[in-house]
Amino acid sequence: MSDNKRLAWLPELIQFGGAVTGIILTAVGGVMLLNATMKLYVFDFQSESYQIVSDEECRYDHNRSIKKADINEPYQRTVEEIEQCKETRKEENRMRFEQNKKENMVDGLAMLLVGIPFWIIFRKRTNCKK
Repeated sequence: MSDNKRLAWLPELIQFGGAVTGIILTAVGGVMLLNATMKLYVFDFQSESYQIVSDEECRYDHNRSIKKADINEPYQRTVEEIEQCKETRKEENRMRFEQNKKENMVDGLAMLLVGIPFWIIFRKRTNCKK
């Protein structure tokens, strides 16, 4: 009998922990989904992080090399090739930024799909017992 009294709080703790976990998952998932949606579609967010490409990144093409005195040196691009490389890199960075935000949307939606039912189930169990 004394063992039952000592562990009587355990089911309540499990229910409380489940409800709190559901709330946290729902909140974090909602924020992630809302953040990514607003950045991509509502405000058409333009981040400087993917727009900065330096000349030095595009000055040399390491895929094409020139052999000079038994040493392979990277091909040095012309001014036009550097500008084209910078535009290509900016576009690649923008696509990577958009892909990242879309992945955040999927992660947020998954958290919502797990957190909401989790929260509802454990909250109902807590409410039924009272």
